[in-house]
Amino acid sequence: MIRLLVARLRAEASFVVLLAVAAAGAWLYVELRRTAADRDDLLHRAALICASASGDFAAGKLKRGEACRLKVAALADFKARTDQITAATLAQTLADHDARQLTDNNAARRAAEAARDAAQRMESADAQADRRNLVDREWTAAVNHVAGLHAPR
Repeated sequence: MIRLLVARLRAEASFVVLLAVAAAGAWLYVELRRTAADRDDLLHRAALICASASGDFAAGKLKRGEACRLKVAALADFKARTDQITAATLAQTLADHDARQLTDNNAARRAAEAARDAAQRMESADAQADRRNLVDREWTAAVNHVAGLHAPR
């Protein structure tokens, strides 16, 4: 049975080779069509990307796609520089904010200390006025100091 099959294959060898060559040709044809479709799709996408970047894919004097590549490279460079400048500006703004916050905190601390000192001075002057039963210049100055008023200098 195997001998019979081998004998028939030998007799039809040219037809078997023809079938193999036809199958390889069909496979190559399908692959070529896929490659052409992929190429056309890539060219279409490149044209869309160039149009989005305000460039021309088929520019006149340069190779096809070169003007677009230059435009996209310029846009990428612009974005990188803009990001760098934005980061530097943000860092400077944060540093300025921190400096103002520190100044405000110090001013608030000094104001709180002054208010506490004025309140203590007022309590002391009030105690003296009660003891002596006399409201004098010291007591009036303490009241003015609590109110934030100071004697002329």
